[in-house]
Amino acid sequence: MSGKIKYLEIDEDVNVFVVGDIHACYTLLKEKLKEVGFNFNTDLLIAVGDLVDRGNENEKCVGLLSEHWFTAIKGNHEDFCYKGMMDDHVKFYHRMSNNGGEWFYNLPEDLMCHIGNRLNQLPVMLEVKYKGKKFGFVHADLPVQDWELAKEMLLNGDRIDGRSFEDHLLWSRGIITDYENSGKIVNTAQVDNVFFGHTVLPRVTQVGNCTFLDTGGCFKKYGNEYDLSIVKLSDYC
Repeated sequence: MSGKIKYLEIDEDVNVFVVGDIHACYTLLKEKLKEVGFNFNTDLLIAVGDLVDRGNENEKCVGLLSEHWFTAIKGNHEDFCYKGMMDDHVKFYHRMSNNGGEWFYNLPEDLMCHIGNRLNQLPVMLEVKYKGKKFGFVHADLPVQDWELAKEMLLNGDRIDGRSFEDHLLWSRGIITDYENSGKIVNTAQVDNVFFGHTVLPRVTQVGNCTFLDTGGCFKKYGNEYDLSIVKLSDYC
């Protein structure tokens, strides 16, 4: 297994939930898990990236990575943290108020390095086999509509339009932008359903066999139109 891709086979008796971008809203996450009846002893929660930034409970959300009931992929804000330690240009944009990265650079240097490196170790793609289905998890976008080809291109270090394939997976918005602009429906081959975060939408949005989960939980303080969304994976079986 490459560190870029993680594979899980989950027993069908396990209840699996998927959460959108948490963005350092640990208390809100716990409230939402209570609402869906999450069992911390037996259930599993999969996060589609962006555990940190914007909210006020960053270190608690990093701590989720040590919980047996939790697993996550890398988002662009995890990418921000790691690259911001080495690149002042990235650091400048990460620290801007709308990106919410100031907390990271206020940490003691050894802790900052520890967290940055830990976040960078998260897989970019997750593949889950569950109840006879194959599910994919990517933070932002898939620039090719074939799951197996996407894995190959990530591992090969391929580039599209002058950007690394990994960069597209963490930062792009092609599928959802095409859908919003023209109604284009995408079905990704060789996988049953793919889950994304990254793009804030008014509701969980299905585009072909692609599910977009980020409904802006970190902005909930600005209005009830925002919330943290959690879905049950068995509903997609």
